Amino acid sequence: MKTIGLIGGMGWQSTLQYYHAINSEISARLGGSHSARIIIDSHDFHSIANASTKAEYMAVQSLLVDSAQRLELAGADCVAMACNTVHRLASKVAAAVDIPLLHIADATRDALVRDGHSRVGILGTRATMEGSFYRSQMGGEIELIVPDNSGMNSVNQVARDINRGCSAEQYLPTMQEAVDTLLAQGCTAVILACTEFALVFGQTRQELAVTLYDSARLHALALVEFALAEPIRLQET
Repeated sequence: MKTIGLIGGMGWQSTLQYYHAINSEISARLGGSHSARIIIDSHDFHSIANASTKAEYMAVQSLLVDSAQRLELAGADCVAMACNTVHRLASKVAAAVDIPLLHIADATRDALVRDGHSRVGILGTRATMEGSFYRSQMGGEIELIVPDNSGMNSVNQVARDINRGCSAEQYLPTMQEAVDTLLAQGCTAVILACTEFALVFGQTRQELAVTLYDSARLHALALVEFALAEPIRLQET
C-alpha cells in the first residue's frame, strides 16, 4: 500500500471527512483491521481563508509548496490538497515536488464523464465558481454552469460560515435553492466544489445521489485507488 500525503486544515472539518472516507474505503476493500497509510500536514486555515492581496496569495502558495515538500520528505508517495479553492495553485505545488499531485477536479471530472453528464452546475467559494482551474481540468467534455451573482454571494457565504464553525445543517434551504436553480437551467448534475458542502446536505444527499457530486469524497476515493494500485512491473528481456 502506498502512502497518501494530505495537505489539510483547510478547514479541519473537511480534513476529518477525508480521513474517514479514505480509511472506511480501505477497510471495506481489504477487510479485517486494515487502514490507510496517511501523512497529514495540517494548517491554521485563518490566513489562507482570508488572503485577499497578491502578497497574501504568494504567502499561501509558499505555505502549500512547503507543505507538499514536507510530505514528500516524510515518505508520501503522492500529495493531495483537501480543499477545492487552493487548487488554483495546484500547478505551482505540483511543480515543487517529484511525487504526483492528485487534483480534486480530475476525480470529479472522471465521475461525471463516467455517468454521462455534459452540462453540470458547480457550487463552491466564489473563487472556485468564477476561477478557471476547475474548467481547465474539465476539458471540452463538460460545460460548467454557475449561479447568478446573488446566488454566488449566498453560496460563498455558506462556505465562509461553515469554516468559522457555524453548524452546516442550517444552510440546507440556501444550498437546496442553489441546486434547484442550476437543475432548472438544464444541469443534470451539480458539483459540491467546497469540501464542507456535503455536511450541509447530510442524509438528504443520499436522496439526491443522482445529481450531487461530492468533490471531497470523489477525491478521497481517487486517493484510495492510488494507494492500492499495483506498481507496473517491467518484464525482463
